[in-house]
Amino acid sequence: MGRGYVIVEGQGEVEAVLNLLTRLWYDLGLPYAHWAQPLRWRGLHLEQKAREACRIVRARGDADMLLVLRDADLDDDCPMVRGPEAATWLRSEALPFPAAVALLHKEYETLFLPCLPLMAGKTWRDERGNERGGFLDGTAYDGNPEQTRGIKEWLSDRLPRGRSYKPTLDQLPLTRMLDFVALRESGLPCFGTLERAVRFLGTHLGQPGVVYPSQESEGSTSQ
Repeated sequence: MGRGYVIVEGQGEVEAVLNLLTRLWYDLGLPYAHWAQPLRWRGLHLEQKAREACRIVRARGDADMLLVLRDADLDDDCPMVRGPEAATWLRSEALPFPAAVALLHKEYETLFLPCLPLMAGKTWRDERGNERGGFLDGTAYDGNPEQTRGIKEWLSDRLPRGRSYKPTLDQLPLTRMLDFVALRESGLPCFGTLERAVRFLGTHLGQPGVVYPSQESEGSTSQ
């Protein structure tokens, strides 16, 4: 059985990413694996912090794979540059298991935008069963999701009066509503990268030191 670790930055992403990866792994038909509770680590855009995160996971002694997943929300955060750059940091750690880097451009909530027509008019609830929100009927996003800043505020404006989007409460229920077919059909680049990263891990279990994006593919627009 493979045991996967994922490093994230945001508090709300801990439960949401666990749900996302577990579902996506199964959807891709990869060998059975167990994703551990995501670990939070700040500053993953910095080499020192990314290396520290790798060493923490290595020290656990039970890791079979590692995914570093972060938002690409800085002004110079071009995934085609920063993803391969971070991959070189992980590669230099010579980890005893496969690893991958994926950047969500510009925020985790970018994943929600292509799925809004399927979410509109549906109520979602927090872990305690309390009603948290429901996007207004007809809600859809018209534009390039990866060029949008302030997605959290934009989502709040599409909720009924008196409601607002809160990542720590809403990322998980909305992640549960993500539709992978809709995401693929949208051509959202960062979701494509995430899929390739997850598939890479699943097909390279047991292979130490390999990292996605690979050295051969660095700089490729397919990444």
